[in-house]
Amino acid sequence: MEILLNEKSLDGQFDSLEAFLKTLPEMSRNMKILKERNLILYKHSSLYARTVTNELSLMDLQNSKGNILPEYRDVLRKWKRDLSMLTTSPPFWDTESQKCEDSISEAARRNTDVISFQHPDYEDKELKVVDSEYNTHIVYSSVTTNHLLTILLMRKVIDFLYFLRTRYTGKRLVLDQLDMESVKKLQKSELVELTQALDRFESMDSWRDICIDPFFYYKSYQPASKKKNYFANMGFGEKDIDKFRCGQHSQVRCFGYREGEKFHILMVERDHSVSDTG
Repeated sequence: MEILLNEKSLDGQFDSLEAFLKTLPEMSRNMKILKERNLILYKHSSLYARTVTNELSLMDLQNSKGNILPEYRDVLRKWKRDLSMLTTSPPFWDTESQKCEDSISEAARRNTDVISFQHPDYEDKELKVVDSEYNTHIVYSSVTTNHLLTILLMRKVIDFLYFLRTRYTGKRLVLDQLDMESVKKLQKSELVELTQALDRFESMDSWRDICIDPFFYYKSYQPASKKKNYFANMGFGEKDIDKFRCGQHSQVRCFGYREGEKFHILMVERDHSVSDTG
């Protein structure tokens, strides 16, 4: 699969160079995902002429012009390297195809999507493109990593385990030990419940808030005996296992253990087979 970089999402919208540079770490995370999934990123030949601020173009930054503060130099260098590694040779789609004027229209022609710079007109949006024959096409424009992951999951470029692990990388939830077989048993609506619950879990200010929130009904897993301890048989007999619901009326539950500020999810269930033992 190929994705296009939306040059129209750079039109001098940033008030300062620093405001633009602050958006690059998320773009680099997006580039990392594209690289991991072997996706090609195409760009328009006009990209570097597009303006970041009223005074600076992307070409100026490529040539290291502008007053770049030391704390942003590595961020800019990394993003430039990531972009260079992902684009093809030649890297501009319009040198191969001149059927469309911009990347959004070209993405519609190719039945693919675009990655955009932070811009109110393109941030995590569904764009409608009408072609010359008056057919309407949908192009998804992603700015945030979460939206990009959602689109790649919808396009079946990634599976749900990759979606979850990448969505919560570096956050409160750790999914490295998640039993994917337990996730595969969930229905589509339950996968939505799970994602929304994990997002809520991440958004809570403190562990106390998590523990008292009736949404989760967070409590300890306490089996009646060692023989009925599901997680002891998985090699986690030394861990204090906790569980929480994915909503007050949800049948989906998550099991895992807390370690410092992190919660390691081991499995999810939808049928009470584990909950009924503790």
